[in-house]
Order: sequence, then C-alpha cells, then structure tokens
Amino acid sequence: MASIGDLVPKAGIYTNPGVVVEKKEDGTVVIDTEPMTLHKYHRYTNTTGLSEKEKNTFNQILDSIYQNEDDVEKINGIQKNIDRLKVDPSNSKIVQYLRNQQSHLIRKAKDLPRTYNWDASAIRALPKDKV
Repeated sequence: MASIGDLVPKAGIYTNPGVVVEKKEDGTVVIDTEPMTLHKYHRYTNTTGLSEKEKNTFNQILDSIYQNEDDVEKINGIQKNIDRLKVDPSNSKIVQYLRNQQSHLIRKAKDLPRTYNWDASAIRALPKDKV
C-alpha cells in the first residue's frame, strides 16, 4: 500500500521516477515527477516505507546533522539521535533508517561513532587475563 511521499522508480510506460503526492478513494495515486518533489521526501536516501510524518522527522534530523561538513561529526550526530529516539518503540522505523544512513557514512568515512548506548546484558565479559 503506497503512502504519500513513497518513491516510484517508474510506473507503467512512464520512465521518470516520481513520488506519490495524492491517494484517491478509487485506489489510484497521483505521481509527481518534479525533481523538487522527489527531493522533498528523499533528500538523503530512499525513505519509502516511512509514513509522511516519519519522512519529515527523518529529513529534519538529517538536515540539522548535515549542516556539519565533517563525516565523523555526522556519524556521532546520527548516533545521538538514534539513542534518543530508540527509547520510544513508535520511532523504530525512523531509527532503522537513521542506522542505514549512519552505515553509509561509516563506510564512506571509515570511522565509527565515538559513543553509543548498548544493553549491558548483551556485552560479553572479557576474560580476567585480558582486563
């Protein structure tokens, strides 16, 4: 089921990518191929699968983070937002998309986040001779 802002790589005989901008009662959707409309919903990555509200939240978070030009700072900024958002289960989709974006940056920058939150019970203890 298509949501407003979902990416449509190509539809039918039309070859330009577009985004769903309207859902009609008869089950059809209106697709806009204007590049600025694509940019509105998919500035950083393909956000198909997120609701319109989630797309906007995701883009707002990355808009503020991407003002910084340093990729390592971007990675750390994304991690802070992941840690903040993941306490609320309703943010799980946004968190997953942020993790995906962070993974892309990690591969590009070849660096990892400086700090992150983790479940202490999931950490294996080091053998005493390694401490």
